[in-house]
Amino acid sequence: MTGETRSGIGVAGLGSALPPTVAEAVSTGSGPSAESGLFSGARSRRVLADGEAIEDLAVSACRGALEEAGVRVDEIDSLYGYITVSEFLSPNGLFRVHRDLGLGSHALVVPVNCEFGTFVMALALAWESMRAGRFTHALVSVGTNWSRHVDARNPHAGMIGDGAGAAVLRRSERMVIVDWIHETRSTEYGAMTMAVRRDAGDTGDTVRPVYRIEPDAGVGAFRSTGMDGPPDLIRRLLGRHGIDLGEVTVIGHQASDVLLEHWRDLLRPARYHDTLSDYGNLTIASAAVTLAAAADVVDTPYLVLFGVGIGSYQIALLIRR
Repeated sequence: MTGETRSGIGVAGLGSALPPTVAEAVSTGSGPSAESGLFSGARSRRVLADGEAIEDLAVSACRGALEEAGVRVDEIDSLYGYITVSEFLSPNGLFRVHRDLGLGSHALVVPVNCEFGTFVMALALAWESMRAGRFTHALVSVGTNWSRHVDARNPHAGMIGDGAGAAVLRRSERMVIVDWIHETRSTEYGAMTMAVRRDAGDTGDTVRPVYRIEPDAGVGAFRSTGMDGPPDLIRRLLGRHGIDLGEVTVIGHQASDVLLEHWRDLLRPARYHDTLSDYGNLTIASAAVTLAAAADVVDTPYLVLFGVGIGSYQIALLIRR
């Protein structure tokens, strides 16, 4: 899907929020040996304490984005994004964000359930609706509490952090969205899943949603599509517009430095920002939190945000700074 290079719809405000509790990030566990060596690069992570809710952090991030954009709550006419894992299977916690922000009844809520690439996907979908004239001010909100939804026996579990990010889209010449591209690999369906499972070591009836990477299919997807897919997708997106990687800052998914280093080596962009070392793997919030942290220091003409998601799919979004 090719966009106009001068749409005038930009990311006018950004916000992020992290829990105050800092935990050590580790890549240990007695889980599938196939994961060994794949998850490293974080020194610390932020985790929600008992009684803290990810929806509250999402609301805080949204307020920061609204303030930076100079947009009133009553001006927002659409709310895109996702809260994972939500209090209920349905409705998603994004409706609680709508309520707690005080958004009007005219503001459409659009839950985008596609996990790691949710922030990028939500930006793309909001932009498309705004280009069509449906909305004038869109708010994108993502929040993750996955530290509560992993099995500590698996190596990826000790890298997971919690946090939230948000963005406001409106007519603006700041961070103007230019185009986006995606690819779906549904042959990897079931390789990585969030499903209701029995707690580790529990002999009773307690169950909870827990993330799982299948030892064969999941690790295989990580090593193939996950490693080489995003760089190829980004090159194709830039090729549509004749943009050289030397003009680009890249921000995206941050599961492990194994992936980050591989992507850097294949792309070699002018800049590459991440927050993995300090915040861990923020799943759907990584790109949002990193963008909010790095926005003021991005000095290249273009910015690419990208995500990958279980299902699976890849998505990349081109922004003119």
